[in-house]
Amino acid sequence: VQPRRRLVRCGFAFTTKPRVLAALYSIVVAMSKFEIRVLTASDWASYKTVRLNSLKDSPSSFGSTYEREAAFSDTDWESRLEPKPGVNISIPLVAEINGNPVGLASGIGWDEEPSVTYIYQMWVSPEARGIGIARALLEHITAWAESRDCETLKLSVTTINDAAVSLYQSVGFNRSGALEPLR
Repeated sequence: VQPRRRLVRCGFAFTTKPRVLAALYSIVVAMSKFEIRVLTASDWASYKTVRLNSLKDSPSSFGSTYEREAAFSDTDWESRLEPKPGVNISIPLVAEINGNPVGLASGIGWDEEPSVTYIYQMWVSPEARGIGIARALLEHITAWAESRDCETLKLSVTTINDAAVSLYQSVGFNRSGALEPLR
């Protein structure tokens, strides 16, 4: 049995794609009843809920595990939403339907690589899939990255997650880098 593997550094350079993605996002939001908002340290309990749900629902999609993160203290959860000056700048996002967290994604820019934004923790709950939440999360991160003059978005995705691979390719991501074990 081969270990589950993921794609690494699936990136795309900003060309006209962000504008196309913005148009798609506007149509999706108009047709849906979800909200995307930036999480702050005071939202740690909501973040904890959606993050643990993501790890339970899709354990093969993340480098971390439910068991590891369930052991975090409340202070750990709060600190994960606080920027680390001199290290990174980030935009942690949550998607909500009627105030309930149903999706998650983070865009992170590292100081040593200012022209690149990395996307982490991308997940949408099964009951909320198919209504445009993942595209909306990507659009928010794209707009934030553009505002920072970022040139490239990068992410990792498990190769067995066909829906995610299709989504990323449909919005302009290209496979790059070598395959490597998930954990």
